Amino acid sequence: MAKLTALQDLKKSFDNFDEMSKLIDDIRSKTDEIERYNKEAGGGDDLGKQYHSTVDGPSKNLSALFKKVRDTVDNAGKQGSDTSDLLNAADQNAKDQV
Repeated sequence: MAKLTALQDLKKSFDNFDEMSKLIDDIRSKTDEIERYNKEAGGGDDLGKQYHSTVDGPSKNLSALFKKVRDTVDNAGKQGSDTSDLLNAADQNAKDQV
C-alpha cells in the first residue's frame, strides 16, 4: 500500500504569510500617504496640473497593485494551509486503513 505523507511543518511554512500581508499593507499605506502629499504639493496652477496629470494615475495604479499582491499573498497562505490540512487528513486516513 502506498503511504501518503505530508511534511509535518508544511502548515507552519504558511504562517509567515500573514506577516507578509501586513508588510504589504504597510507599504500600501505609505504609498497612499505619498499620494496625498503629491496632491497637496502639486498645486493648481498649470505646472501643478501637468504634474498631477503625470503622477496621479500611476500612484493609484501602484496602490491597486499592492492591494492585488496582498490579496494574492492572503489567498496563497489560506490555500497552502488548507492543502496542508487536506494532506494531513489523507495521511491519517491512510494510517487508519492499515
